[in-house]
Amino acid sequence: MYRRRVLSGLSSFALSSVACGGRARSRRGDDGTVVFKHQPLWGDPERFRALLQRFRSETGIEVVPEALPSSSDAAHQFFLTALEGGEPGFDVLVADVVWIAEFARAGWIADLSPVYATERIRREFISGAADAVIVEGTPYAVPWYADVGLMLRRADLVPEPARTYEDLVASALGAVGRGACDHGVLWQGRQYEGLVCNAMEAIWGHGGTTSVDGRVQIDTAEARAALGYLRSLVSRGASPRSVTAMAEEESRRPFQAGRAAFLRSWPYAVVEAERPGSEIAGRVAVDPLPTIDGAPGSGTLGGYQLAVTSAATGSRRERAIAFIEHMTSTASNVELAVAYGRNPARLDAYDDEALRARAPAVAVVASAIARARPRPVTAYYALIADTLQSELSAAVSGIRSPAQALSRAQRACDRIMGVGGP
Repeated sequence: MYRRRVLSGLSSFALSSVACGGRARSRRGDDGTVVFKHQPLWGDPERFRALLQRFRSETGIEVVPEALPSSSDAAHQFFLTALEGGEPGFDVLVADVVWIAEFARAGWIADLSPVYATERIRREFISGAADAVIVEGTPYAVPWYADVGLMLRRADLVPEPARTYEDLVASALGAVGRGACDHGVLWQGRQYEGLVCNAMEAIWGHGGTTSVDGRVQIDTAEARAALGYLRSLVSRGASPRSVTAMAEEESRRPFQAGRAAFLRSWPYAVVEAERPGSEIAGRVAVDPLPTIDGAPGSGTLGGYQLAVTSAATGSRRERAIAFIEHMTSTASNVELAVAYGRNPARLDAYDDEALRARAPAVAVVASAIARARPRPVTAYYALIADTLQSELSAAVSGIRSPAQALSRAQRACDRIMGVGGP
């Protein structure tokens, strides 16, 4: 029953990437290696391979990387199928921030508390990432790198940050009205997980919460105000109607082409905007997300974590944990930031001189990473996300009112989690 319920709803989270090595193989017995199943990173694959080679040089342990498709939906589907079999043929996997509770509840990933005590995780990693890997007091993964929602601003068109939602709308309409750009503010309004991230940021920015005592709490006055605000961006002309069909790249490309004043996106968009040849290089500011009262907003926590399969026991588990120690070290966090623009999940990486000197676009979002908040941590998130995506899309597209959409979403979430009404 659990598997049927999980398979009926897949979470999605965009991760831009290129293939970087590894071929599928079947594992039989203990061959002394670590088989690492991962989604590929975006950038030069040689930098990733160098990280693996350094581990081999230091430990004598060979790592066999096996790359999955870059689609988070496809990776999640693969893991559901492979892990349920009991012996998946790999030792370490890269898990989206919203998968940990689901995999832990199913018994597919190992309890890491003998090495990574809860206190250690909370001391060494940013708080949102720590919260995402600790399930009912037990760490089941180690944060690898983090993502967070940001507001990018064309500083040459809008000199000052938009601290409140009304500031944002006024600045966006002003830039469009005087012909400085085609669009005011771009964001991700398509029916997928990016919309859930945008909606949760708006709910938090309106003073609301999205989870209370482990229950998804979505039908609130703050959430209704937040969805009304997102819909108003379109109805007032601050955002184009096409924003309801946009994901990350559909919103980033016109912004980077100089056609928009603001873009809500992820740190990778900052890195892309500053690449040589970018039409807006040197003209982009990174601001906190706006809120209703002007306090710095919290972005949705994204990112990936490293977990050990439950099938990896004995010496296999020891090698897997040693590999995770290597890949989540400060040095590796800095290398991922420099090579791929991936924001460290480890706190002390942001104090590293090499990070500030070699990856300034990563260092600039350190404060936003510290404020990041996770989506509800629950084993049923995949099913809940499917419901939220549908209802939130109906609201921002004007098909249903925010009140209708949120009431429907709350009832569905309560059924999924097996709880009563409010």
